[in-house]
Amino acid sequence: MSDTTNNTLFQELCDDDLSFVYLGKFDNTVLGFATEILKSHMAQSDDSEGKKNKLSFLMIESFQNILRYGLAGRAAEMTSGEAFIVRKHRGSYYITTGNYVENVNIGPMREKLERVNSVTPEELKKLFMMTLQNKKISKQGGAGLGFMEMVRKTKEKLDFDFVEIDDDRSFFYFQLRLKDNPEDSSPALPIQNAKNLKSLMEQNKRFIAMKGDLRQSAINPILSMAENNISTESMRTQRNVYHVLVEMLQNIARHASLTDDGRREGLFTMGFDGERFVVSATNGIESQSAQKLAAYIDSLNSKSNEELAEYYKHVLREGHDDADIDSGLGLIDVARESVDRIDYSIEGDQQVKLLTMTAKV
Repeated sequence: MSDTTNNTLFQELCDDDLSFVYLGKFDNTVLGFATEILKSHMAQSDDSEGKKNKLSFLMIESFQNILRYGLAGRAAEMTSGEAFIVRKHRGSYYITTGNYVENVNIGPMREKLERVNSVTPEELKKLFMMTLQNKKISKQGGAGLGFMEMVRKTKEKLDFDFVEIDDDRSFFYFQLRLKDNPEDSSPALPIQNAKNLKSLMEQNKRFIAMKGDLRQSAINPILSMAENNISTESMRTQRNVYHVLVEMLQNIARHASLTDDGRREGLFTMGFDGERFVVSATNGIESQSAQKLAAYIDSLNSKSNEELAEYYKHVLREGHDDADIDSGLGLIDVARESVDRIDYSIEGDQQVKLLTMTAKV
């Protein structure tokens, strides 16, 4: 049976120009990769330098919240990972974080959040200056100054929730919204959407998801982040997974149908099922191309490892028998390195189909 995770995520994120979801343990390299992904997207947009600077600040401050308020012993015994989500949805950027906190700290945290949400912009400015002058620094590092600065930058209320895990811990969800147009009065995405995304990712054992314009220039930070998550594996596993990652991403860059504004829209996810890494890619594709690609994948899946090795040499020497197949040697590598060959689905009854490919390595 085909894996439907990517199709479900693609539909969930269909109105996003950019979606990036990461679940796992956090360090500065994760922030660096996430920032590069955002910069790559913004380089292709008409966002002003001021907005780019604001977003960079908000991402860093949100990330610091995980370090500032998270459990000191964020460790492997936790049942799920921390969350970092960035979305460009209907004219607004959303930055959402999720991390474990000690229940004894929830009261002071909630007080800070509710205080900055309850005051006017003028009152907030006075509160910020007064707090700064009094230098009331808590053991968690700031007397709520970071929260105040976020509200001042976004001119939006902070969205948050605490979900109790047990008597000692809760999961803290925190979300910011930065509008393209300050006059936009449309309702914000509820934080429940982030909860649903995290739950869907966890249930299907995915730890990275990226949707957006995935042309070649946009995939390097994704590859770097993925590499970071396989660095503890054997060199052979790292090589095999990396080859599959590259081919899946390049397949989107190569085959994804162009949107009306010239984007190569696709979704990439990566996960781990306890034994194998799972790599999936989803994109729109013209119906005729989809049929040819499906036939090609079927032919690869029907071959033994020995036959794939021989076919690889044949294509290397003479090229593909069908000149319309534009996949280089990559899909042959994916078929050779995938445990169950290549799982794929083609859905839709329009001229542009939705193609999803999944490989386990």
